[in-house]
Amino acid sequence: MAQTFHLSFAVPDLDAVRVFYLDVLGCQLGRDRGSWIDVLFFGHQLTIHQESDRISAVAIDHFGPILDKSTWLGIAETCKAHSAEFVVKPRVVLAGTDSESGKFVISDPAGNLLEFKYYGDYLGTVASDST
Repeated sequence: MAQTFHLSFAVPDLDAVRVFYLDVLGCQLGRDRGSWIDVLFFGHQLTIHQESDRISAVAIDHFGPILDKSTWLGIAETCKAHSAEFVVKPRVVLAGTDSESGKFVISDPAGNLLEFKYYGDYLGTVASDST
């Protein structure tokens, strides 16, 4: 699997951003949850959130790779072995199903949030509105 990257950020006008990425750039829409969307950005994933009183850019901005499960597990173990502080501890949801996924979040020494993900079926998960 080619290494896929994801970036999450908040915007002041989600509808305008949706039009730009889908109609102007020709990207494919993945999941649409009303207050956020996934966009397949030339092989990578953008998760774009509507900024609000509850969600600010500071709280939502993060980036990281989308990995295969074994690589994800290995990096999680390496982080634990080096006493990295987990902002979100490694967790797996819907284990054993086509929608299985895992994630964890750490911060680098400068405070940047790094989210490491894997999907059992990346394209099906990102392109589907059912997960």
